[in-house]
Amino acid sequence: MESGAGEGARIVLRQEDELVCQRLYGLLANRAQEAREVVAYLGPWRRNSTGLLGRPKPDALNALRRACRWALDSHGPPSVGGFAYAYTFRGSRPDAVPFQVSPIDHQRLQWVNNGITSRRDFDIALTTALHCAQWLAELYAGLVVERPVVAVPGELVPPRHGRLRDGIVGRALCEEIAEELATGRALRRAAAAGEHVVPAIRAWASATAETLDHGLTNPDVGGGLRHLTAGLGLCEKRSVSRPAALAGAYLTLGLEYLEKVEKQMPDHIEASGQGPKPAPVTVHGNVGAINSEVYNSNLVVAETVRGIDVTVQALQRAGQHDTATALDQLTRAVQQDPALADHRRLQLLDHLADIAEAAAEPDRPRALSRARGAMAAITGAAATSTQLAQALTTWHDTLGRFL
Repeated sequence: MESGAGEGARIVLRQEDELVCQRLYGLLANRAQEAREVVAYLGPWRRNSTGLLGRPKPDALNALRRACRWALDSHGPPSVGGFAYAYTFRGSRPDAVPFQVSPIDHQRLQWVNNGITSRRDFDIALTTALHCAQWLAELYAGLVVERPVVAVPGELVPPRHGRLRDGIVGRALCEEIAEELATGRALRRAAAAGEHVVPAIRAWASATAETLDHGLTNPDVGGGLRHLTAGLGLCEKRSVSRPAALAGAYLTLGLEYLEKVEKQMPDHIEASGQGPKPAPVTVHGNVGAINSEVYNSNLVVAETVRGIDVTVQALQRAGQHDTATALDQLTRAVQQDPALADHRRLQLLDHLADIAEAAAEPDRPRALSRARGAMAAITGAAATSTQLAQALTTWHDTLGRFL
């Protein structure tokens, strides 16, 4: 992510927040004006509302009925396109702002609608309606909207502590994160061009958080991404003036966070025994000869074997004993076969790692696709390797059940 991208995204969010708040204050002002108009409308009838016999005039009754219906309607904080927001009144948030009339006042206002037209009932209903209108005029004029209405998350650092879940290969999870980053960056470019990609961005945020949840034991890693992108739900509200820009801003924050997760993956991998400092593993065969500058000798072999071994242990715990044994035996055959050149041995171990990954996570289409290609490569190599050919003949059908 380029420098300053996160702060640029927050500027976009603050701008949208300002626009939404302007609309909210406009609606509050309209509600206050409406209440003041009711007060002005009812005022004259307090002085000249009865005829010669002391009964309310028809015009006075009609005016009061309209005011009573207005007062009986549900009055609450105005909504802007479904936005939820908090507010304060006179410096402190009320537990329950009385936008609606009390039960007693409700009964008094109903008297007029029920046809009770005595002078006493008229005066009580008129006084109640006036009080309600005066209070609402003051209330709407005094409400203060708490900012921000549009969420503007601060910078968030992913937690460093955590482990890979059982059966998860660190290399494979890193590849998934890299793919999600590539997809997210493409969506960000599309959003910057004004394309309608809001639903795709929301889907990306959800799928990426699930990838982190599925791969890591610490739920706060995926939770951090959800927190930063929670505001994406606002992008489809009708009051948002620039939904693509708003979605792009939240996406930018999510990408910035995911890049930090990617940088911390070595910590999670090491804590899971798949990094450079785990417990020792047995490496079979003469791997001391694998010392080319390109492949960095024993370390590469040991790390690859270690990753396969972690998956084999997970398969054993899951009850997939035949598959675990097949992978273990093929790994030993590749390590020990003297007919294999050093670089070829490393390639085949990588292929076995792909097969192990697919065996542990058979529901992932991409992993299965890589595993099928890996199996084809191993089958081809067996034509020139007697030891590998024997192992493959023994275990081909076992591995072929899920490929």
